Amino acid sequence: MADNIRTDISVVIPVYNSEETLQPLFERIKQTCTSNNWLFEVIFVDDYSQDKSWQVLRQLKQTYPTEITAIKLAKNSGQHSALMCGFNYI
Repeated sequence: MADNIRTDISVVIPVYNSEETLQPLFERIKQTCTSNNWLFEVIFVDDYSQDKSWQVLRQLKQTYPTEITAIKLAKNSGQHSALMCGFNYI
């Protein structure tokens, strides 16, 4: 985590045109981590989505500011580049 807060698990998720699945995905990750008493972070990397994925990520970030990091790429770079961006953030 960027704040040097201890985490047990970091999840990096590349995002491309996924507005409808982002919230349910995060809720499932949160539920799993919470039920296992894991401190966690989820790093979403928006790979220049053309839908409302970025707006959904911003709303999630406002609701869960310590659990979510949202990164928006300036152009579509592909899934592997988005993953590496997230890994480099950790």
